[in-house]
This record gives sequence, C-alpha cells and structure tokens, in this order.
Amino acid sequence: MSTRSPSELQATLISAAPVLPTTSISQATSFYGQLGFQVLHQDAEYAIVKRDAVELHVWLCPDPSLAEKSSCRIQVTDIEALYQEYQSKGLLASNATVRHTPWGTKEFVVFDPDRVLITFVERMPSA
Repeated sequence: MSTRSPSELQATLISAAPVLPTTSISQATSFYGQLGFQVLHQDAEYAIVKRDAVELHVWLCPDPSLAEKSSCRIQVTDIEALYQEYQSKGLLASNATVRHTPWGTKEFVVFDPDRVLITFVERMPSA
C-alpha cells in the first residue's frame, strides 16, 4: 500500500500492444516473420510477435470481415530503409509508396494475409 497522497500518485504509460484478428495463427506468424518479427509465443488461438521495441498480438477470429476492418500504426525510424527492405522481399503492393502527410509524417502501408492494414510511420522534425 502506498503512503503517498492521491496528488502525489502519477502512473506512467510505457507501451501498447495492438491485438489483431487473424483467421490463421500460423499464416499470421509466418507473414509477420517476413516483416522481421520474432515469434515470442504461439498456440492454436493466440500469438505474440516482436521486432525491436514493437510487440503485436494476434488472436484467432473466425470472422474475416473483422480483420478487414482492423488496423494499427507502427512508428519507425528511417522509413525509406524499411520500405526498401519490404519491397526487396516482395511484401508491398505494386502501387505502394512512401507518402508525406499534411500532419508531418512519412508513411507506407502493408496488408497482412487477412487484410489487416499495417501503417508504418515516421514523424518528421518540425520546421
């Protein structure tokens, strides 16, 4: 039990892990493996993958429409290098590009086998 007063208590959020739906755990972990993620846990209904400081969780979902309506954003450094890495592996759609946004980021997207939208994002320094 803390002896600090309520005004002295302040929690700090340290990370978040999206939990993405998939119709096939093995297909999802294979795909995320191609993106450079390592499998930390895998069973019949749930998996955890990690690359650098980013952890993604996937859960078995029989409804493919839920996956098609799901997405997550992953912040990165050197987005052009990541884009080239994935392009060289054939993981990007033919029309995929790194685009600059009005809100000060560079981004590109990848769809997993269930059509979950994964957006890779690099924040640009303020001018």
